[in-house]
Amino acid sequence: MRQASRPPCVLLISPGIIKWTDMDFGLPHLVSMGGYLLREVGESSVRVELLDLNYEGTDHQTLAKRLEELGPLLCIGLSCYSSFDYMRVLTLGRFLKTLYPNVPLLTGGYHASALPSDLIFDGSPFDAVIRGEGEQALSKVVKSLLAGEKLDQPFIDGGVIEELDSLPMYRWDLLNRYWPHAHDIGRKFQIYLSRGCPYRCAFCMERAKSGYQWRAYSPQRALAELEHLSSFTDLERWVINLADPLFGLKRSWRREVLEGMIERGLTPRQYWTLTRSDDLQEEDVQLLAQARFSIGIGMESGSPRMLDIMQKGNKPEAYLAALERLAKLSRKYGLNWAANVIIGHPGEDLASMEESFEFVKKLFTHASETCGWLSIDPFRLYPGALIHEERSRYERQHGTHFYHPTWWREWFDGGLKAELIDPSERLTFEQRVNFMYDRYPALVQQILARFKGQGRSVDQVFRRSIDAQIELISPKRREHLLKAAHHLKVSSSQKTQTEVDHPIASRLNIPIGLHIRNRETRRREDVIKLLLEVGALRSERVIEALLSVSHDEHLSSDVAEAFLSSPYQAPPLTSRSVQPEVISFYALALGLEALGPCEGDVVLDALAETSYVSALLKCAVGEEGRVVSLRPNRNKGIKLSAVSDLNALTHLRDWWSRSAERDQSTSDQGEQLDSGKLSYDRQLTLPLNGLDWKQALSGLGDLRFDGIWLGAALPSAPQPLLARLCPPMGRLVTLLGPRFRPQDLVCLSLDEAGTINERRLGRSFAPVAVGQGGWVNR
Repeated sequence: MRQASRPPCVLLISPGIIKWTDMDFGLPHLVSMGGYLLREVGESSVRVELLDLNYEGTDHQTLAKRLEELGPLLCIGLSCYSSFDYMRVLTLGRFLKTLYPNVPLLTGGYHASALPSDLIFDGSPFDAVIRGEGEQALSKVVKSLLAGEKLDQPFIDGGVIEELDSLPMYRWDLLNRYWPHAHDIGRKFQIYLSRGCPYRCAFCMERAKSGYQWRAYSPQRALAELEHLSSFTDLERWVINLADPLFGLKRSWRREVLEGMIERGLTPRQYWTLTRSDDLQEEDVQLLAQARFSIGIGMESGSPRMLDIMQKGNKPEAYLAALERLAKLSRKYGLNWAANVIIGHPGEDLASMEESFEFVKKLFTHASETCGWLSIDPFRLYPGALIHEERSRYERQHGTHFYHPTWWREWFDGGLKAELIDPSERLTFEQRVNFMYDRYPALVQQILARFKGQGRSVDQVFRRSIDAQIELISPKRREHLLKAAHHLKVSSSQKTQTEVDHPIASRLNIPIGLHIRNRETRRREDVIKLLLEVGALRSERVIEALLSVSHDEHLSSDVAEAFLSSPYQAPPLTSRSVQPEVISFYALALGLEALGPCEGDVVLDALAETSYVSALLKCAVGEEGRVVSLRPNRNKGIKLSAVSDLNALTHLRDWWSRSAERDQSTSDQGEQLDSGKLSYDRQLTLPLNGLDWKQALSGLGDLRFDGIWLGAALPSAPQPLLARLCPPMGRLVTLLGPRFRPQDLVCLSLDEAGTINERRLGRSFAPVAVGQGGWVNR
């Protein structure tokens, strides 16, 4: 319930991280902004609430209720932290703006700082974007709103904070709603002790947000922040992620902080941070090991030529020598570390990949054991990086070809599109993939055999990282990449500039990607994103229905698995069903789009083998609409069957694959409709005997339907159903055509003159109706 007497709320929302198995808890960027705002404006004038959709992401109806509880709202800040978040953030922004059209909506983060015009455009839900660091800019905005002023500046330069000690202590109490569930939300706790990075690596987008100046809390303040954190949680239970872009740039700062951690007993289960090996001397390695650190090193390449192209330091040979020194010292002091290698950076060729591989192999295997492990990444194009800004130069200089240079504006397979490049005129994407998958798997196994942990439970974290790397370079993954690349290269040439510049996400009011932690829902959302990308989905009502209705509740487990794993193919027959329970996801989407259910419509689900389509229709027509389901009576002469060769639709993409196992109930939810009673509000289920449409609908008087769904193939459309279409523009969607070849998915519509017009939507194999009026009269 709202409390009108309490101060207005500044709501800061994190959209969550899709890679949910490795999430961090903490939201230090939002906690810092919230604490600064409360200090500058005063807690009597404003409240700050944080929403972490890693934890709270369920469905948009539940989210809407939570937002109502947090009101009244003064403004909303939605983080567009990563380019991988961009499309999800747009739909969530539209949803928020629909709910609260008069509440200013702001955004910021790495992508927003790199490409602010991606968030501010005609029709955008956002009122303003903050570039850079947000504390000071957000405070100014809130003060002006409290003074009754309007937000009329769409692009706000947040700049950088020169002295971090000028910030208030982290207000971890802003996470009080989440502390009881902290370990359910993330494996690691995230905090920043410094900002910025002076290095100018060509592939990195850090420069877009924090610039090139390294700034840190003073050593005493940094230690005070860790002690302050320890008053909220037991550090021993956490891997603490010091998420600084570059930890400990200055040697004196680094050593004072490490010594203070050891002296004060600020030793969690493990610290994890990113740094460089250039300046790590023996004393530093010893201190890092004593303070329970593991460090990540951006080695990027073992080829001096590539390090020079990457702008990874001025002296590549000295840089590589420092890594060899680290490998030796780490064994002496037991410091675990990880080196990241980028393969396929613009300018790469077979010779540089081979040179890099030989250096990496020597680094990790020249001794009988190693304290390090290897992370292998393909090059990915990130907005705000030098390569992104000077892409044409890399194309001219190296012959690099970027197939999806604005991949973040597309719905599906963003991770693959970001890496889909031919690195040079001498190296194709396919050659890069094959080299990576031919050479590195055996090396990673050798590293695993030599790896020396710490003899503590934290070794499980290291092992998981190594196992994850092994999975990423598995033969199955290679096969998927090469198949997917073939289709994506073709699609890149077919995409129009209008589609790229104005993605459908900017026009959707339904948020996609809220269910971060629910694996099955994310799989369904992945299929929906695929169908959005190919243009099969455009109607908000249909999209909302497909997002909201769980297939788990209406389809048997094996059919649900096939439905999601192969969205262009009809699920096979099951032992419990006389027909496939549903046609392919793609055909279903095309058909529902053509059917066009609207608020208040009366619709019919004919041949409802399960309750799934009926539930979709009920969601689409809303509380004022009605759904009638005709449930086949298996004992009264009706039978449906399917051909054995379930080929794909015309637009089949065999690169779609999902390999994760399912944990699914096998109960037949469809049986709940057998009673012929009202199964839920405004839905009526009637038995259907022998395809006798007239008899089945006889009890409904003269009721006509705005839309009829018939999800099986027939020789011709049943006249009794066509006679029930409501003029004008009543629609029937079904499949018509031969029994053993693909059928036409068609939409039959009734015009004002009473004429039935047929529109072909596509072709597909579908279950065929066998019975009176079907393919074989019984």
